[in-house]
Amino acid sequence: MFLRELISNGSDALEKLRYNQTTGAVKGGGEPLGISVTTDAAAGTLTIRDTGIGMSKDDLMANLGTIARSGSKVPNVHPT
Repeated sequence: MFLRELISNGSDALEKLRYNQTTGAVKGGGEPLGISVTTDAAAGTLTIRDTGIGMSKDDLMANLGTIARSGSKVPNVHPT
């Protein structure tokens, strides 16, 4: 589950970069867009790297500890 979430976060970072390039907020021409997953058996590590735009300090404060969030809301339903 955590691996899927990390890759999903990388995809969101790529989409954020793509959007900012489209609106002109960020110029293109850097690294090709992508997500890579590499392992190092000797160090016992798994590295997930994306070439998108990361989160700002405000984004981190608002989302730290959040596993997933969607744009849909569940109405408040109170049992009668």
